[in-house]
Amino acid sequence: MKISFELNPPRIIEDRYFDLNILNQSLEKFIDRTSKIIDIVDGIHLTDSVLGIPRISGVSAASYLKQLTRDKKVDISCSVRTRDRNFISISQIVSDAVLVGVRSLLILMGDEPAQGSRDSGLTPSTAVKMLNNEKYNSSIDFLLAIPNKFKNVSLSSFQQKIEAKPDAFVTQSIQSIYELGEIADKLKPYKIPIVACIMVPSEKNQLSAEVIGLDWKEYENNPIDFIREAANIAAGGVLLTSPNSFKSAVELLNALKK
Repeated sequence: MKISFELNPPRIIEDRYFDLNILNQSLEKFIDRTSKIIDIVDGIHLTDSVLGIPRISGVSAASYLKQLTRDKKVDISCSVRTRDRNFISISQIVSDAVLVGVRSLLILMGDEPAQGSRDSGLTPSTAVKMLNNEKYNSSIDFLLAIPNKFKNVSLSSFQQKIEAKPDAFVTQSIQSIYELGEIADKLKPYKIPIVACIMVPSEKNQLSAEVIGLDWKEYENNPIDFIREAANIAAGGVLLTSPNSFKSAVELLNALKK
């Protein structure tokens, strides 16, 4: 069972202004947090400005973590937003990721920016197709996001995702083993593995769950068995996310390792 954990890199702006000292302090906390899970995960996934709030890029954050993971069998993956980047910018990020040693990139649209509004018009599927055409995929894996319910995927969108030939799909936070199974069944003919994203059920994560319409009643009382069952379906493994409760995540990760 392959288990990865999602981390948010430090915010760039705190209290409305850029402050290098504060950013360096945040980086130290980020690295310290990573050191607490490095021995209980198979991978670390670094997000890209969740909720449109500017943070240092996942690739930059990965460069700080490579020293921690050098002697560990831990894969690093990163999200890359297309909403506010053109293909030149995407190509630069991918090249940087390869040089840093990032294993895979999840190419996604991303949330709208917290300030201002911008949309490059470049869809994730198109970006992955262009990157594959230029052979970047010979050095790094590309992943695409997919809803947690197959009924929420439009036929045209699904076809575009399949034609892009990603190395795997990453689901939104799932709430049902049955719904994950449906996705797996639909993707089986294409032989593209799934990474099942699961949010850690905790009181501090409740608001985040409500914001995305996640109902974790199926697994809140027994997340360990739920995660293991999901891992049996998702050939690409499980990605745990815990946006507001790192402590709960560490407790669950330790329990999964027993």
